[in-house]
Amino acid sequence: MNKFKLITLSLVTATAIGFSGCGGGGGGTTDTTTPTPDTTTPAPDTTIPDANTTTPNTATVTKMDLSGDITADMTLTADKVWRLNGLVTVTNGATLTIEPGTVIIGKSGTGAATSYMIIDKGAKIIADGTFDKPIVFMSETAYDGGADEWGQWGGLTLIGKAGNSQVQPYEVNPAFTADSTDLADNSGVLRNVKILNSGITMEVDKEVNGLSMVGVGSGTVVENITVNKSDDDCIEIWGGTVNLTNVDVSECSDDHFDIDDGYSGTVTNLTIHQTTGNSGIEMSGNTVATFDNFDIYVASSAANTAKEGAIYFKKDGIGGHFKNGTVMYDINSTYAAIYSVGTADIANTSFTNVSLIGSNPLKFNGDPAGNSATDLQTVFTSDTTNKLNATVAKTDLSGDITADMTLTADKVWRLNGLVTVTNGATLTIEPGTVIIGKSGTGAATSYMIIDKGAKIIADGTFDKPIVFMSETAYDGGADEWGQWGGLTLIGKAGNSQVQPYEVNPAFTADSTDLADNSGVLRNVKILNSGITMEVDKEVNGLSMVGVGSGTVVENITVNKSDDDCIEIWGGTVNLTNVDVSECSDDHFDIDDGYSGTVTNLTIHQTTGNSGIEMSGNTVATFDNFDIYVASSAANTAKEGAIYFKKDGIGGHFKNGTVMYDINSTYAAIYSVGTADIANTSFENVSLIGSNPLKFNGDSATDLQAVFENGAGNKLN
Repeated sequence: MNKFKLITLSLVTATAIGFSGCGGGGGGTTDTTTPTPDTTTPAPDTTIPDANTTTPNTATVTKMDLSGDITADMTLTADKVWRLNGLVTVTNGATLTIEPGTVIIGKSGTGAATSYMIIDKGAKIIADGTFDKPIVFMSETAYDGGADEWGQWGGLTLIGKAGNSQVQPYEVNPAFTADSTDLADNSGVLRNVKILNSGITMEVDKEVNGLSMVGVGSGTVVENITVNKSDDDCIEIWGGTVNLTNVDVSECSDDHFDIDDGYSGTVTNLTIHQTTGNSGIEMSGNTVATFDNFDIYVASSAANTAKEGAIYFKKDGIGGHFKNGTVMYDINSTYAAIYSVGTADIANTSFTNVSLIGSNPLKFNGDPAGNSATDLQTVFTSDTTNKLNATVAKTDLSGDITADMTLTADKVWRLNGLVTVTNGATLTIEPGTVIIGKSGTGAATSYMIIDKGAKIIADGTFDKPIVFMSETAYDGGADEWGQWGGLTLIGKAGNSQVQPYEVNPAFTADSTDLADNSGVLRNVKILNSGITMEVDKEVNGLSMVGVGSGTVVENITVNKSDDDCIEIWGGTVNLTNVDVSECSDDHFDIDDGYSGTVTNLTIHQTTGNSGIEMSGNTVATFDNFDIYVASSAANTAKEGAIYFKKDGIGGHFKNGTVMYDINSTYAAIYSVGTADIANTSFENVSLIGSNPLKFNGDSATDLQAVFENGAGNKLN
């Protein structure tokens, strides 16, 4: 205990059965109740690991209180849950190391009793989680099974030595000040970290955010960060030069990514899901940061004011460089997608390969008392790589493609009816290309089939994804599902269960080559898709029939399909890094003996019937997955989060979280018929959320027994 000077440790043992949703409130005394490790909420990536154990869900987890100052090196181990009790400060010279898989919870409290952590200048935090074992900061309320809400604890703050003359003392606690002695200052590592249920207002305009950084230097590593549900900003940065990579923020009450006071770093691969709050990116102070590869989705909801737009130039003297991004602005608001107050630093502002799309026609405006809307729009439109709804020539595609062809990124390619790439032909699509589907139903439905023996090489890049979407949405119409068909691949890796393609039986897989190669789908987005041709015969966002393991399917987004986001009949194809959301039926549907592996699947289910649906004698593997099932008028969840639909279904589920936050009589894992229990396993899976029903249906007892006997599983 001589490692810390003023640190208090109190020890409590409680039975940990899983993380649960998030909630508000929580005790002040040492907790002896049964905690439930919780996970997080949506936003193309939020998970919640549970205390990292290799034992079944009956294992006990120890809560250790932290309070006061940490003045010497200390390690938070993953075999305990660490509870912040008030302000915890890592002081100059000390290093706080947090093991992968560790959970840190914040005790409920406000004002002086707010639980939050500060890493002071000269101190370090080494929170270096892994893909499979992220480090999670969350509220004790949510961990113990309360509601999934913001504002249940404070947050995490780093103070550095890379400030400037604009940077003031930390607004929440002025005892902490950055200095400006080292622009390359190193405050440590935040990698594979999730921050949930955070945000406390100490006084007016003085809020603890999910993640705050004050004068933090470029020597600090900040990668693979998720912040969900903060009762102010998800992330706020005052000055400094720190760079951030792979950031996913969502459901915060004010700004999702707020930069101030001359911050000059680069943010790479930023995803903002704004269904709440005031703005996506807010900028103030003489600030010129770079955002490279970003997606901002602003969607209508009762909690989303968007009163500062998607990108907000807040005051005079603000610039910024925006590259390789999309703003989908789908909210009825008088504030434009890019909103400004005062005189922007136009000389230090640029847009390159940025698309402003969505149903709201207002792309640039500002405060009537003074704004830079006209100048900002001029900067945007002067670069021909930018797209403002429909501004690029459209070239029609229809009928059969019988020889090799390339779709170039200097045109928008419009599908007019069924387009088929036939046996022997290869369709190559350049990075950054947009393919749109003309409106139509029945025989006039616009969709694309890559037939067996043909190939598609749709190899987008991180900076220039390939986008399939509706012409309606591309032209600025409402961002809705069901506006065109989708993309279908037919392969040679079928089996005896696989039938002709249900939408168009002229196309059939065969079973001659389990390693068949239908090409490459990488960095591809499929939007506004899904057409019902007849009852139970639907074109999905992405359909694959008997597709082989030689096919590459990586970094795929499907949003808003009027049936399934993705459906796979048979085949051996593997998928990696898949994000699906807002589909009307199932989000990931596998049938007819599909036997591939799906790695890093994220499902945001606010609509439809199920997360994963399985039918046929199917045994697939899902490794590292997050399924968020949230209440909404459009979400029936009448098949649960994971649905064993018929007899003979198995599956292997590893390293995953199901957050089941919907009022439904269907359990998180729902079954009809007799599951293939011998070929079913769960390992390191958490079933959490406010709905107490975790298993029901015909095979519920057997599936729950498999779950409870699996290593590292947690059930709240």
